[in-house]
Amino acid sequence: MGNRTNSKRIYYLIKLFLMIFCLLLALPSYGQSLVSNVDGKIRVIILHYGKPRRDGFWHDQTVFFRDLMNKMDKDVAFVVVLGKDKKAEKAREILKPYAEAKLPDGTPRVKFLTVDVETNNFYPWARDGYLILADEKGNLTFLDVGFNEKPFPITNFDEVFENAKTLAGVIHRGGGNIRTTRSEMIIGMDTMLGITVPPRWYPYSEKNLYLMAKELKPKDVPLFRKKFTAYCKFIQRVLAPDKKLVIPGEDDFFARLEKGEFAFTKKTVRDTGAQASYHTDVYLGLGHIDERGKRVIFIADARLGAKVIERMTEEERRAIERKLPKILAQEGLTACDIPVTAEQIAKRFKWDKKKLLDLSLKRALEVAPRLDKAAKRMEELGYRVVRIPYLPNGLCTKREYGISFNYSNVLTEVYGNRKRVYMPEYGFPQMDDAAAEAYRNCGFEVVRIKGVVTQSLTWAQDNAGIDCLTSEIRFPVRWAKKYYRKDQ
Repeated sequence: MGNRTNSKRIYYLIKLFLMIFCLLLALPSYGQSLVSNVDGKIRVIILHYGKPRRDGFWHDQTVFFRDLMNKMDKDVAFVVVLGKDKKAEKAREILKPYAEAKLPDGTPRVKFLTVDVETNNFYPWARDGYLILADEKGNLTFLDVGFNEKPFPITNFDEVFENAKTLAGVIHRGGGNIRTTRSEMIIGMDTMLGITVPPRWYPYSEKNLYLMAKELKPKDVPLFRKKFTAYCKFIQRVLAPDKKLVIPGEDDFFARLEKGEFAFTKKTVRDTGAQASYHTDVYLGLGHIDERGKRVIFIADARLGAKVIERMTEEERRAIERKLPKILAQEGLTACDIPVTAEQIAKRFKWDKKKLLDLSLKRALEVAPRLDKAAKRMEELGYRVVRIPYLPNGLCTKREYGISFNYSNVLTEVYGNRKRVYMPEYGFPQMDDAAAEAYRNCGFEVVRIKGVVTQSLTWAQDNAGIDCLTSEIRFPVRWAKKYYRKDQ
């Protein structure tokens, strides 16, 4: 009898152990977390050679690529993702001298990753298409963010990085709206509102949190916020369970919602004028931890940008407006793939006749309160805020093309005693110098990067910058084995 009892105990213990083991296997692994966007020396930059679908205007991206490669440390590696057509072949040829250079580990400084797409259909902003996660051993996972177009999800990163994995995800708007340090993850409110809520029963159609919020009555806001928080915690657990989650625009959004005010008036956030209040890549950059232990946050300041314009004479303003088309031509601007001259660009946009900078001054003063509110909120959250001059496109209210001068969309790196910022150079000396001075006053070495003016050509209030164009890794990586073969 005793042996039978012992046998049963052993049987149930084994069964219990197996159940626990199976449950542990079923649990997701949270050993990975988003890579930092500021802490540590940049080791790898990922770039996309592509073209957006935007009224046919684009440029030679290698102007930007080459200036970045020339001015970054020579031990920084570059991975250029490109398609399968003559434009991609031409880009390879232009970048060949950089690919022939060697890193300290003996591998090519520039490595090309070919994807199944034509250049004209390839999304050029490397920050948005995927998020990069890493574990303690440096194993990389590329979390696709659900772009519904070729070549996403990009599944062949393992051709460049050893054992790299791709996971397909649905993080709305992607990395361009997420800022990460070693201890926190800052996400723009519009990314959270873009979370899709699938239908469970017919005939309800698919919605997102944005549409759900838009239909709320003030009395229903508290319950909705609890549900919103649940979604946010899930996103945090997927992306960075070891980091504090910060959503700068959350309190402001819900405070207005409780009063019956909806912050956005259209489905597309960019078109509402709320872009600068909620999309972090427009107004927020990351800095170091200061002597008091506070993280420095760089926030765009439209008032500072306005002051720069106010100090300029009318002729100085018109001179800059006449100069910008020449810079666009130097960047290789094309219209429907046809190269255009500075004269043709000036005739098309007529910025000196429309007085672009005068309109930008007016627009800057209109958007300044929203950016001030964002700065105040980040200070309340315990950050040290440093304001950086910024000037929106003044023609956005007329839906006409202009230039946005955004100096917060930058690459920063902080390690040891070094603080460095890679900042766009627009060829607008008064604005370029004011932004550089703001960073230098904060102890940063300023590296000015050319080739970004076309990126800032927009009919909206703001547009992309250096941070949008790049995705970076800040620790040593293991390259695919093929790069270490002698025949490579």
